[in-house]
Amino acid sequence: MEKYDNLISEIDKENFDMIASELPEFTNENLNNIKNKFNKKTMNKSSKSKKIIIRTLTTAACICVVFVGLINTNKAFAANLLDVPVIGDIVNLVTIDKMALYDKYREINIEVPSIEGLEDNDVQDEINRILKERAIAVYDKALENSKKIEEDSKNAGFLTFMPEIVDQSYTLIRNSDDILSFKVVTTQIKASGYETADFYNVDLKNSKVLNISDLFDKNYNYIRVINNEIVMKMKEKIEKEDAGYFPEEFKTIDDKTNFYINENGNLVIVFNEYEIAAGYMGMPEFIIDSSIFGNNISDLGYLK
Repeated sequence: MEKYDNLISEIDKENFDMIASELPEFTNENLNNIKNKFNKKTMNKSSKSKKIIIRTLTTAACICVVFVGLINTNKAFAANLLDVPVIGDIVNLVTIDKMALYDKYREINIEVPSIEGLEDNDVQDEINRILKERAIAVYDKALENSKKIEEDSKNAGFLTFMPEIVDQSYTLIRNSDDILSFKVVTTQIKASGYETADFYNVDLKNSKVLNISDLFDKNYNYIRVINNEIVMKMKEKIEKEDAGYFPEEFKTIDDKTNFYINENGNLVIVFNEYEIAAGYMGMPEFIIDSSIFGNNISDLGYLK
């Protein structure tokens, strides 16, 4: 807290009241706790200092924004202010780096995500290594393709051409007490856009990356059950909505198939564009209700 002392000492009672109005989640009790903590810092100030402390509403608003930012981004700081304990480890998904290159031959923008706060540092380092290597591979491939475009266009004397356009970003899907799920999506734009994704599911309690097999009892044939459910759902969608699925193209899932567990505790299987459907279908998702697995769900409780 010491690094916030200068900021906090400049906040008088009126500014505290204004901050409270901007933070509706603060109860009167919360606000009183904050006042009691930091009013002591201002009681011994000289009258001259107090005049300096008083600022315009614009300054107060800026201080309020700082506090909102600190509370939204630093759970430990927020817990200290509210006199409540931090429950469990704070696991965050952050951008640690960007690789970007823009000119008339290429538009490459690659975000490199990273996990912070996982209890097992070895597992965390391994996940982050995989994420970084994936990003580098995507960047290198895009750069290679763009150099071919540049070379061909110069040799042929083309005045107009389609540059290499590649974007990689990530999306947080779930961050609960037990599971962190996110996807890293790569979009390549040529005549049309094409998306591929890798999904990551981390067991926060046991510090491990989940495979589909981890969700079920050891000897259970979950692959057959899920395959049948996916084919059935595709055929139902085709019949009801004339959906652009290709059931004949679908062979089987495996432990590398993309998935996540939704907030209802159901397994969601995800396919890349064009993998089992026409491009306009995007990246198809199939929610598999946990009830079809009977008593064959892992005791670790990933599925509900």
